[in-house]
This record gives sequence, structure tokens and C-alpha cells, in this order.
Amino acid sequence: MEQGRSSGRRTNNVDGKAKHRSANFDVSLLNIETLSKIWKKVPRRRFRSSVQYIIHDNTSPGYGWLLPGWLVEERHMESGRVYRYYYGPSGRSYRSRREVLRTWEQSGVIVIDK
Repeated sequence: MEQGRSSGRRTNNVDGKAKHRSANFDVSLLNIETLSKIWKKVPRRRFRSSVQYIIHDNTSPGYGWLLPGWLVEERHMESGRVYRYYYGPSGRSYRSRREVLRTWEQSGVIVIDK
């Protein structure tokens, strides 16, 4: 491997600042706002090279149930375990799909028949 190059997703820009390559999907402005709130609100943990971090929105396969502006962060551990964290447009985090749906129901965004 060349000096100054890493196997991660980070590449160096012309001015020496780091930039990240994005995934091949369109990111809406609402999702960009949500991401910026998450990055400001959540204390950034040290990223481990053994953990893969993936962000999904309502255009990602399996996440079409999400409302616009909501995101899911998947953390794929070396052991194969996957942790999912759900984030609303305000940047608030939720631990499960059930908790997200309950929040939507309580705020009157959706109605769930029982």
C-alpha cells in the first residue's frame, strides 16, 4: 500500500482535507439535514476499522417503510452482529423499528389498527 493511502473510504482532497466517497444513491436535502443534526448531536465515537457503518434512508431496499428525513445507521461488527440505530429529522435516536412506529403513532403521523 502506498504511503498516505488507506484501505478505508476516506480520500484526500486537493487542499489536503479529507473527504468521503458517498454511496451510489441520491441523498435528499431532508436526509442531509438529518445527517448534519446527528453528527452535531451525537458525540462521535472513534470509528473502528473492523466495523462497517452504513446509512440507509427510505430509498434503500428493506427500508421503504421509513418516512422522508428518517435514517437508519447499520453497524456491522466483525463477529457478524448488526446493530441498527434509527434517527428522526430532529436528530433524535431510536433503538428499534417498534419504537419508531410507536413514536409516529403517538404524534399522529400514522394510525395503526389493532
